Amino acid sequence: MKYYYNILIILMLGITLQSCQDDDTEFGKVIAPTNLVVNFTLQGANTANPNGDGTGIVNFTATADNALNFSYDFGDGRSSSVFDGTVEHRFVELGVITYSVTVTATGTGGAATTETVLVSVLSTFDDAEAKDFLTGGSSKTWYWSVSENGHWGVGPTNLIGGQAPAAYYTPAFFPVPAFGRYCNDLTECFYEDQMIFTKVGNNVTYELENFGATYFHNTYIAQFGGPTAINTTNADECLPFTAPAPGMVTFTPTTNTDVPVDQSRKTSIILPNNSFLSWYVGSSEYEILSISANRMVLRTVQANDPALAWYHTLTTTVPVNPNPACI
Repeated sequence: MKYYYNILIILMLGITLQSCQDDDTEFGKVIAPTNLVVNFTLQGANTANPNGDGTGIVNFTATADNALNFSYDFGDGRSSSVFDGTVEHRFVELGVITYSVTVTATGTGGAATTETVLVSVLSTFDDAEAKDFLTGGSSKTWYWSVSENGHWGVGPTNLIGGQAPAAYYTPAFFPVPAFGRYCNDLTECFYEDQMIFTKVGNNVTYELENFGATYFHNTYIAQFGGPTAINTTNADECLPFTAPAPGMVTFTPTTNTDVPVDQSRKTSIILPNNSFLSWYVGSSEYEILSISANRMVLRTVQANDPALAWYHTLTTTVPVNPNPACI
């Protein structure tokens, strides 16, 4: 009996060892990247301007052996992840500021190697007036201006057919009328959203309060847990969604559109942590067309269809439903 018991133990050990070998074969070796090197160049840097030309733009390149991915922590509350190690970043703190930029190269099995470099860069762009309008000097909550015609809508960009169509800087395709979708089951999560801008020193933070759900463009529904195919009515939908974490807003001069100067402030904001202004079209960058103490109009280009530009008119006045029966 003891003999058979020993045989059973040996067989079980053999199965266990074989299983471990199979696991090793399946997942491969855990290899940490080596020879991680991080280089950077400051835009416009020269002998007279060693900290750059004031744009705050720095181009980074990271290389390593056996690296599958590179993650950047720029030391300013922002981060990025790229496969090829190459990334452009704009630092926005005014003046010459030194940042500790940490790059993590990740290899097989999640093994990682890090390297930190110090970057001293000059940033001179500021839009103090826009910051004050956004925050009132402290904190301000914005809502959809649902009582206005065209408070939300879509129009062409200047990419259609390689030519600039008429009114490519307006919601010419479809301006939503006043309260046009205010009483609609599909948008029940939409108009209640609060967009909160807060001033901290010379910086501005942004927080989206979406109360647990967000209104998604139909081309993004499957990506965020909705039906895997666009529904037959081509409808957008509210889906359960945790709003991105609050963080610092980046203010930049508008350079990626050619909206006429008299139709735009030529200041753009980039929201933190891939956040957005209530309506999800895959973009975190918004061109400020106009702004005052209690009203602003913004334009953003749909990330997966650069021929479409979306328009948002926001107000600091809490929306009032003119038809209580539809609540």
